[in-house]
Amino acid sequence: MSEASVPSHEVPAIFRLSNAVPDRLIHLLPNELKLQVPDHILFSYPKTSDPRDGFIDVSAAAFADAIDRTSWYLRKSLGQPVHFETVAYMGPNDIRYFMFMFAAIKVGYKMLFLSPRNNLESHLNVLQGVDCQVFLRAHETDIDTILQARPMMTGIVPELHDLLFLKSPVQIYPYHKTFEEARMDPALVLHTTGSTGLPKPIIWKVGTLSTYEAWRTIPYAGDYVPTTEIYQQSRRAYTSMPLFHTSGLNAGITWALLLGVTLVYGAPHVVPNPTYMDEMHRYAGVDASMGAPSLYEELSRDEKALELINRFHYVVASGAPLSQTAGKLISQHTRVISNLGATETACLQRLSPSIADWDYFYWHPTHSGIEMREIFDGLYELFLVRDAKLALFQAIFINFPDLHEWSMNDLYERHPDPYKSFLYRYKGRKDDVIVLSNGEKVAPALMEATLMSSPAVKGAMVVGRGKFQPAVLIDLGKPPPQTLSQRHDLIQSLLPVLNEANEHAPAHAKLDQYHILFADPKRPVQYLGQGKIQRHRTYELYKDSIEELYDSAENTAILVQSELSNTPKLDFSRREEIIKWLQQLLPQLGMDKELGEHDGLLENGVDSLQIIRIARELRIQAKVAGLTRLRAETLTPKIIYTHSTLGSLSSFLVQECTGNKRRRPSQGNGMLHPSRRDSLSIHPELAQGLVGAERHNDSVSSMRSLLQKYTHHLPRQIAPRSPPATTKMTILLTGSTGSLGSYLLEALYHDKNVHHIICLNRSPKAAERHVRNGHIRGLSRLDPARVEFLKADLTQRQLNLDDSVYQHLVSTVTHVIHNQWPVNFNWPLLSFEPYIRGARHLVDLCIESTHNAHFTFVSSVSAVGSWGGAGPVPEKSFPGLDVASELGYGQSKLTVEALLDKAAQESKVRSACCRVGIVAGPVQRMVGLWNKHEYIPSIIISSPHLGVFPATFPSRDRVDWLPVDKLSHILVEIMVSSCETPASPESGTQVYHVINPNTTSWRTDFAKEVLALYPRGSNIRPVEFEEWVRALKQSVADMDLNGTLPVDQNPAIRLLDFYSLASRPGQEPRSFVSRGAEKASKTLREIEPINREWLNNWMVQWGIKNAFLKLQ
Repeated sequence: MSEASVPSHEVPAIFRLSNAVPDRLIHLLPNELKLQVPDHILFSYPKTSDPRDGFIDVSAAAFADAIDRTSWYLRKSLGQPVHFETVAYMGPNDIRYFMFMFAAIKVGYKMLFLSPRNNLESHLNVLQGVDCQVFLRAHETDIDTILQARPMMTGIVPELHDLLFLKSPVQIYPYHKTFEEARMDPALVLHTTGSTGLPKPIIWKVGTLSTYEAWRTIPYAGDYVPTTEIYQQSRRAYTSMPLFHTSGLNAGITWALLLGVTLVYGAPHVVPNPTYMDEMHRYAGVDASMGAPSLYEELSRDEKALELINRFHYVVASGAPLSQTAGKLISQHTRVISNLGATETACLQRLSPSIADWDYFYWHPTHSGIEMREIFDGLYELFLVRDAKLALFQAIFINFPDLHEWSMNDLYERHPDPYKSFLYRYKGRKDDVIVLSNGEKVAPALMEATLMSSPAVKGAMVVGRGKFQPAVLIDLGKPPPQTLSQRHDLIQSLLPVLNEANEHAPAHAKLDQYHILFADPKRPVQYLGQGKIQRHRTYELYKDSIEELYDSAENTAILVQSELSNTPKLDFSRREEIIKWLQQLLPQLGMDKELGEHDGLLENGVDSLQIIRIARELRIQAKVAGLTRLRAETLTPKIIYTHSTLGSLSSFLVQECTGNKRRRPSQGNGMLHPSRRDSLSIHPELAQGLVGAERHNDSVSSMRSLLQKYTHHLPRQIAPRSPPATTKMTILLTGSTGSLGSYLLEALYHDKNVHHIICLNRSPKAAERHVRNGHIRGLSRLDPARVEFLKADLTQRQLNLDDSVYQHLVSTVTHVIHNQWPVNFNWPLLSFEPYIRGARHLVDLCIESTHNAHFTFVSSVSAVGSWGGAGPVPEKSFPGLDVASELGYGQSKLTVEALLDKAAQESKVRSACCRVGIVAGPVQRMVGLWNKHEYIPSIIISSPHLGVFPATFPSRDRVDWLPVDKLSHILVEIMVSSCETPASPESGTQVYHVINPNTTSWRTDFAKEVLALYPRGSNIRPVEFEEWVRALKQSVADMDLNGTLPVDQNPAIRLLDFYSLASRPGQEPRSFVSRGAEKASKTLREIEPINREWLNNWMVQWGIKNAFLKLQ
């Protein structure tokens, strides 16, 4: 809710909402105000540069008269206009900008307001764009440089005081057009900020100004009110926004002319700064404030300044995002209103969020025409969509009548509370988004705003397009430190704000202390009018230094740590010291969990970027310590994946450093830690066996040891269990928020035989995530009476649930579908142990189940990836465990299959293992998406960029993929059929190969269909797979000079190594027997092969084709 209250002061009738007129001609409003409220104070400005000297008030009558005087001045000086000729004006920041804007409209001209901060090239680009031939100026404003470059007629305008307070009466300048006649007339020329190039002129129409009045008339939405009603709570508000800028004009029109709030300006020649803003707050008699976020950043750290703000109705941070730190501090004293927009759109109709949601926007659901479209990773792009019923509200389509929709190029994230999913928080500009070489996307605006909240930082610009991780250029506003020691001290002082900035970055895109570049005053950072950095120009100034920063980051760290005598050096011969050092390092890398000696890095959320950084830090420490045994090629991320606990990694490092390869009995290892007690008791001799398995790095032996560990105490049962009912089923589903999991939940929800669904997830916000993803995927809204979400930890006894909750599962669950499994092909087998343990705990639940719960495991064909027999892989168990792929992922899946096979034989737990192949995108609806980063989509998306498509793919020629939405129904049907299949006393788990039985060939069918479906004019040439891989390699070699890799257009570059391996000769596609799965599933029996309609759907989802294009 907006928590709005009525103004505490009397509001004159003309300013009340009941008298708002959406089709009002705003430029005639001053004359109307003169008639109805002639003495009402519209504006106020200080007598001198010191606000303690008092203020000059401007009444409605004086303002209207000044506009008419200005109108007659323009007509006399410039003559009768022919067709809305452009007249430029530049002067100090005073209300003459309003006078000339309204006067020009009345006379028939259009004013152009240029930012005095623009360089000459920018000025000329805008002037030429509107063919401006007249440039007026105030007497103290110098435009000689502009006139030398572009000769124009010029003149000095009257002083502000003369226009306002001449004693002689003035005749009203006549204007006879109606709203409909004038609505599309040009009214004003502003320009874009030029953040990505030169500023461009934007012509506002007369109807554009009227949208500010229309904003007031939008209806409430529940308890949320238009932001204009919050604005009107103020009686007298200070603004520091420039009047040549959209935000400054917005304030004058909305607050002063429409709402009756007296708008107070600072002295025209005083550049806004925190000290001056505080003085205006103190002496101007204001109860609200509007300004650039950088000013409020400073005031948020001043207790006395906050005491003044405490009596305000609100502050408006305009033009850029306010940091979380400053926003939270100020919102404890008054309401904070975030204000963002664009020159092209004027105002955007919005409602006011609650005080607590100060950094969110609520675009009006029926009167704005705004659509928020998800483009990637939970980020939404703001689109304005034309609606004839909203003609009075949508300024963008008044200014650009040929458009049907328009993107703001702004990115937002949705409120995490599903009950506030209509609120969105600004994340940055789409064209500012940095795409790293790993495909991760970084919206830098909030990171930069947070860094600038430090008093030491004037400006910050995050960079890193095409790099593996981001870096940041920091402008200190003064020369940076010159010595290594001073630089080190400065960076250490910035680490808290750096960590805070990283809270706004994806896990794979954190800033670190080795990728900070300080600006040189000899190469001044380029700023825009709102105090934001002009990214393009600044990057051009610093691109060579940025490249050097990336090239030398590791060596710089070594040099710094070598030179600093107070920096402790790591002793690689002491295992306990290495463990302690790692524990201290992890929080610096963004790890918020404290790990013990035996805790696995990967299982506890350490990601691939953090793994790389750990390896880099180890190399730095090894070089600083002068060790020759620990070579750089030894300390790679692979070592950390292999030794993935703090103890095992430390032991490896000690061995490498000392040359002692014999494992000490006390050392930890990545598989079993006898000192640690989990839910299963372990015999000492078994523990010794596991240590031996790890020492020999025998994956099959390790799988067998893990299998023995997690089947050792299975209770024996002689007689088969009766199968659970297949009506009124209560399903326990794990991993419901992933792609397949969400479609599984949808299939179960619409199955008439499913009575209740319980979703177990690691996150407490799984329900919220399902709501968000369900909307994107076109899934149903869930009835909470039928579907419940529980936070659980499968690695713990009783799934880490309260006894009462766990016993409820025991007494009600009839079927378990285990779908939760990390898809990470870098992990070794041992990193999957917690997930194998989790599978055993679910088996325990089935054993205890009142209804003899059935267990369905979503396995993978990689579980049998090394099967070497002749013909198709049989649909059966492989208790020898020697057929799994070489990846830990497939090995872990086969281990669980064997665990279920053993549980079926020993404890009579009925189960089904579904070996799933490639899961393709959804086909039953246009919405949803096949993940672009998987290897098949990456080929199709990258090929237009490369100009070639692989007409062959020998190792993957058999196309037996299943769409995810159809696969979910197949798995549910197999689950039911498996329950109905009679079980003998010797029966093990039932195995099903869930692949498309109606295969096609990449060479003969698939490649031709893809090439036929690319949009006309794509000019994509079919080639052999090996040639396509060579073209991909060449595209990496031909990266842009600034080091950028076009990952969005060419996502296959991330998988170059995989494609290179897949292109080796002699690899044949593997086939699978699927008779059992076909018998169990009607959907699988009747499914079609991959066809053109499905392909078209996926290409639409990826954005290769437009949804409205018919199949060719």
